[in-house]
Amino acid sequence: MKVTFNHLSLALSIAVALVFFIFPKQSIDLVNNVVGVVLSTFDTVFLFVVSAILLVCLVLIISPFGKIKLGNSDPEFSNLSWVSMLFAAGMGSGLVFWGVAEPIFHLKSPLNPSNDILTALSITNFHWGLHAWSIYAFSGLVIAWFTYQKGRSMTISSTISSNKNYITKCVDLLAVFSILFGVSGTLANSIALIQTGLNSIFEKEMLGLNFRIYLLLFIAIIFTLSSLSGLKRGVQFLSNLNVILAFLLLLVVLFTIGVIPLSKLFFQELMDYISFLPKVSFTINEEHAQWSRSWTIVYLLWWVAWAPFSGLFIARISKGRTIREFLIGVIGVPTLISMIWFVVFGGGSSMVNNYSQIQNAVMNDYTQGVFTFFQSFQYPLVFSLCSLVLLIIFVITSADSAVYVTAVLTEEESKSNKMLWSAVMVGITLALLYENNVDLNKVVAIFGAIPFVFLLIIQGVFFAVSLLEINSNNKKR
Repeated sequence: MKVTFNHLSLALSIAVALVFFIFPKQSIDLVNNVVGVVLSTFDTVFLFVVSAILLVCLVLIISPFGKIKLGNSDPEFSNLSWVSMLFAAGMGSGLVFWGVAEPIFHLKSPLNPSNDILTALSITNFHWGLHAWSIYAFSGLVIAWFTYQKGRSMTISSTISSNKNYITKCVDLLAVFSILFGVSGTLANSIALIQTGLNSIFEKEMLGLNFRIYLLLFIAIIFTLSSLSGLKRGVQFLSNLNVILAFLLLLVVLFTIGVIPLSKLFFQELMDYISFLPKVSFTINEEHAQWSRSWTIVYLLWWVAWAPFSGLFIARISKGRTIREFLIGVIGVPTLISMIWFVVFGGGSSMVNNYSQIQNAVMNDYTQGVFTFFQSFQYPLVFSLCSLVLLIIFVITSADSAVYVTAVLTEEESKSNKMLWSAVMVGITLALLYENNVDLNKVVAIFGAIPFVFLLIIQGVFFAVSLLEINSNNKKR
């Protein structure tokens, strides 16, 4: 039997998953130590690269290049389905997890000496807003460009070379590892939040490791079946359902707390965020370097970890849109939605009667935040259950998309291959569930992303050269 790239990728990935599964503590400790060294060495480099990517995207939006269409056909999906899919695949589950916890936690941030909610929201938006979505947008744009304009295959390596060789295959394998670690970390965190939610509903600690394992297996079955059903059925349906449920929950919380005070807070937050960005986008205050590494840099690398899968997935669903439409849609719309979400949940937490309880809960355990917040509502059980359902569907959609992209990258989209990649992802997640450490999950999630930062730079160079070639050819005509 001929050994294919898919066989090699699977063999290496299964080997990694087995090491994590058999030696969970030792494997995670090793990853944690390696990531710690890299963060302390390259923290400023990572920050500068991501901020430069955002500036490049903004320049492309206002430049004549923005009018170039990606492909020669009309968009395959409606605007609603398009935004729903990219949002659900990008970070939907994270908003449910961190919507209350992160703004409240950043009240005590060294970057927020006045303990002001506006600054706390600006720090949160710095992690979740323009910088985060520009990573996805840039990665997706480069892939879409070489696929639809140059006729290359839709892989990460095709953005560098149209020829298949050992180097390009290693690039795609690197992307596969980045996806596996990134999504596994998110899966583990989401399961921790679901466990906390159910324990808070039953008002006692009754769910442990066995429950986390059973829940993971249940979610794995659903996202595998959804992936097998295809992009237009499983992913599109779940993404649209996600957005509808999230919008309804957002509206109910908004009207419960108050539209006028939250709207006022939003516009204040918007102005504060804009003025905050230049201060933190290119330099790290040495006095607060450790905090910046453990929060800002980890977050930026987490989005880079998701870039191979989110970028390729976004490129796949964005054929027929102009560069300007693509960038505004991928960066602007989700950033705006994320800001509204954090204002309603994080900012809203500062307006309810159990504000001090929420603060204590978040400082004790991130996963307690959203459920403590719902205790201030008339029907806390209903709100908690709705958020859990929303979280589960978001997680399923993200994992579903990751399995699809991994199959594409390894050049084998058969149902059996998708099932195998689902199993590998579950194996790594199982090791993380054993440790059940939210901060550690974040670190493991970025492990595969570190080399990918430098790959993004290389992709950007090839994209710029290709873009300028077209511009030069048009001028000659």
